[in-house]
Amino acid sequence: MTAFVYVLLCLIWGSTWIAIKIGLSAAPPLQTASLRFMLAVSILTAIVILRKYPYPDGWRTWVKVGYPGVWMYGIHYALIYFAQLHISSSLTAVLFASFPFFVAILSTLRLHETPVTRLGWCGIAVGFGGVVLISYEQLATSGDLFLGTVLALAATYAAAHGLVLHKKYHARENIVVTSSIQMLFGGVPVLIAALLFESWSDFHVSAESVGSIVYLAVMGTVVAFLSYYWLLARMTAVSASLTAFITPLVAIFIGVLFFAESLSIPIIAGATLILSGVALSIERPNGQTKSPVSPMPPT
Repeated sequence: MTAFVYVLLCLIWGSTWIAIKIGLSAAPPLQTASLRFMLAVSILTAIVILRKYPYPDGWRTWVKVGYPGVWMYGIHYALIYFAQLHISSSLTAVLFASFPFFVAILSTLRLHETPVTRLGWCGIAVGFGGVVLISYEQLATSGDLFLGTVLALAATYAAAHGLVLHKKYHARENIVVTSSIQMLFGGVPVLIAALLFESWSDFHVSAESVGSIVYLAVMGTVVAFLSYYWLLARMTAVSASLTAFITPLVAIFIGVLFFAESLSIPIIAGATLILSGVALSIERPNGQTKSPVSPMPPT
């Protein structure tokens, strides 16, 4: 069962990137992102009620629990959806593989009990070189592609920032309750922005738009998110963190094989550097290199 859930998780997270791309073909980015989270919050809230999990007391506690979600779900996903208006789903997935590097840096600054080793910093340097290579190639090709690259990297930072905040203050709390609150705090601002800045007449009800939202909410958010924490209770953090660089490979395979997305040689070289850097940064069984925070791919 553990192996099945692990493989399923990699497949789900690897497919979410192309699902976002498909949804964007029929609906504006803020609308699709906000509807995704409103549906996911509804499902998680139903789970909380059925399992009779207690919610925190007082609005101050709600704000404290929900604040990481503003970064991890609100800012992060808004930027990811806008990024995919300019770049392919496979390239977005590769750029998001830099997520552990941002986590490593932020956790070193804020979680002093989890220092990064020399080998870990070597991995960060190698991965950053891959990001620079891809960014330079996109800038040389088109300013529009470069904008998508910058948005994807900014989204990755926002996700890492939110995760470190959650790790520092809420890691031991009920994950279903905290995730529902954090998704609410992240999704509502995106919904408000969609109401203010996007026209709902641009939302075309179709198999693509509805299917994308339902799949991303149910599989890409609720099932994947809860499965990840189910795995954390049954395997080492390093084994779970390997999904951080398996999922981009799945995304590349799906995008290239089924949706005719192209990858240039600089992008392939940059992707190799990023994934190699992630491999150097994760912990080894003998404890030589530790992953500062077990990465949680937010897609």
